[in-house]
Amino acid sequence: CTPQTGVIEWVEGCRPLGDFLLHKETGLHARYYPHDWTTSQCRQHMNAMKDAEPREKEQALREVYEKFHPAFRFRFIELYPDPSQWLSCRLTYTRSVAVNSMVGYILAIGDRHSNNILVDQTSSEVVHIDFGIVFDQGKLLPTPETVPFRLTRDVIDGMGITGVEGTFRRSCEQVLRVIRDNAGQVLTICE
Repeated sequence: CTPQTGVIEWVEGCRPLGDFLLHKETGLHARYYPHDWTTSQCRQHMNAMKDAEPREKEQALREVYEKFHPAFRFRFIELYPDPSQWLSCRLTYTRSVAVNSMVGYILAIGDRHSNNILVDQTSSEVVHIDFGIVFDQGKLLPTPETVPFRLTRDVIDGMGITGVEGTFRRSCEQVLRVIRDNAGQVLTICE
């Protein structure tokens, strides 16, 4: 790919994570926490603290946490009433978040917002799209990206009661082990 060319592929049966969460009428936040702040209100609250002291910024973030609750777990409850399917899809989701997080960390993939992260509507596998910012190019943006991968409270909420402990952590460790064991091939592909 060059700045003038690229590759386009349609991803069937997927929906953006942000669409599940933030759609004004059908989003999980609007339906399960209608009295919470909107994402715009949360963003405005945090932007007002841009020049504040770190302690004040932390307090503002805690206020956002109190007024904006994670809701992604409700997607699994709604879509998978059968317990075995619920468990299978939640495990698929958690493992795919781990794989995408570790690969994204190693390749320094940026621009990971909720519309560049798709969720398969059948299996709940996470699919990332738009890889225009890789190899730490995100650090060169007007607002530099400093987080290694996207792991919001909503992403963790979909993992169930254990959160990042358990399946997610073990999967991350396995992915990093496989990448390390195949470092030569990974470097060749990246070059």
